[in-house]
Amino acid sequence: MAWRGEGAQHRGARPYQEDSWALRTLADGALLAVLADGMGGHAGGATASRLAVGAFLKAMESGRSLRDALDAANGAVGAAARRDAALDNMGTTLVAAVVQGDEVRWISVGDSPFYLATHGQLERLNADHSMVPQIEALAERGIITPEEAAHHPGRHTLREAVMGNPLTLIDEGRRGLGPGDRLLVCSDGIETLESAEIARQAPKPVQALIDAVLAVGVLGQDNVTVIRLEQEV
Repeated sequence: MAWRGEGAQHRGARPYQEDSWALRTLADGALLAVLADGMGGHAGGATASRLAVGAFLKAMESGRSLRDALDAANGAVGAAARRDAALDNMGTTLVAAVVQGDEVRWISVGDSPFYLATHGQLERLNADHSMVPQIEALAERGIITPEEAAHHPGRHTLREAVMGNPLTLIDEGRRGLGPGDRLLVCSDGIETLESAEIARQAPKPVQALIDAVLAVGVLGQDNVTVIRLEQEV
């Protein structure tokens, strides 16, 4: 089966955009989507995400593996931070997916979600490297309430990011795909929407997902980027 992709983004209520993304068809015909959500302020976050995506693409287009491309992205961000003190402590999440035929392979660091939308259901495929899983586990055990978990001040603290340091948390996987499956590579601004709403919007043009996020009207809405991969018909 052949695949096609489209992407869109919006800075939300933020004064700047720290997300970067790209779609490429590789030499072997596979379709690559890569997204990075930067952190470290206007200059740092935008620079980190841009450098990470650029280095990742260059490595993949040279025939390197997903892991090699991640290492290249991590090295590029770290080297830039060492050259410029103003960029110290900048970093980024990174999630990339390569789809070909009836299979997808992915790699990710951070909390940017990668979803499979199929038959009206939504499944997150990659791990969340923020504190969200740990905080929600506390709620499940009754140590804190669901309300406390939802509003915990450390909820979105990252446990790992692409910053140039050795990476200790990397999520890698592969999955078989069936007819009608769609893949969504996103920055965490998409999480303004409930999973059911993301699934409902998944068959529509990507801009519809972006518009649905903005329509919620969340104060301080984060940057939101969505790349959708779907089968050509």
